[in-house]
This record gives sequence, structure tokens and C-alpha cells, in this order.
Amino acid sequence: MCMCKFVRNAVMAALVAASSWAAAAELAAEVGAEVGKWTQDYDAAMALARERSLPVLVKFTGSNWCGWCKIMEHDVFLTEAFEKWAEGRVVLVTIDFPSRHLSIVPVEWRSRNVALRHKHDVNGYPTFIVFNSKGEVVGRLGASRNATVESFTKSFEELVGDDMPKRDSADTSH
Repeated sequence: MCMCKFVRNAVMAALVAASSWAAAAELAAEVGAEVGKWTQDYDAAMALARERSLPVLVKFTGSNWCGWCKIMEHDVFLTEAFEKWAEGRVVLVTIDFPSRHLSIVPVEWRSRNVALRHKHDVNGYPTFIVFNSKGEVVGRLGASRNATVESFTKSFEELVGDDMPKRDSADTSH
């Protein structure tokens, strides 16, 4: 590998690590759920989805150690395009399994996270599980080196089908 490619890869890895840590740290103290915003409060998110008849994306991640998780954060979830796509249409949940800085996950949710991992047979990270508004699993999505907001959201929308909330006709961002 040429030195410039090595340096570029090292810089990218540092940026991804920093952005993933920042995103995870923002979630640490969050209680409750808001449509289109990431939360760790699984129960509040599922209740909100039922109340508003919205689909749910649950992201099982190792935010501070999983390379594929960091790639997906950087390339998909931390982008303005993904935020615009999710706004008003999708409930977003992070179920995190950090290897250090355990304070990322509030103590009261750690055993719940393990129970959810077992319940949904999550054996690798990241795993993305898509639920309908009734809390039923409609499918799973995985990570990809070539994932884009467009490819990920298209796959999500295909799983959700007719239950995917439509965009306002004035919104042409997606």
C-alpha cells in the first residue's frame, strides 16, 4: 500500500472514531424518544412508533470498537441526507455494546440491551432490525463497505413496504 493511501485510511479511521464517540456520547443521557432522532430508550421509542404508526430502525452496535459500525455511522447515519430522510418518518433506536467507556450506556439499560440481543438473536455488529409500528420484526439489514444513505434507506423502505410514511410532496430531498 502506498504511503498516501495508508495516511488517508488512518485519517479516515480517526474521523470515524471521533464522530462515533461523539454520537454515542450524545445518546448517553437521553431519555425518551423523538421521531427521526437516535435514542437508547427502546421502550419510549417503541411506544412512540405505536402511537404515531411509524416504522422503527433498531441499530445494534459496538459504537467504540466495531469497525463496520463506525463505517456505517460515518457513511450513512451521521449524514445530513439520512437525518432529512428519517425526519418525521422513522423512530431510531441505538442498542450499544461498548468495550470501554461503558458510561455511554446508562446502567439501567445494560441488562435490557443484553436481553434484546438474545431475544433478536444478534450475533454480530452492526445488526439493523426493522420493526413495523406494531413492534413486529419485518426484516434485517447489514453493513456494507459501499453503503450509502440511498442504498440503505431504499432497503429499509422495501422492508417496510406500504407502511412507510410518505414524504410531503413539497419535499424532494429523497
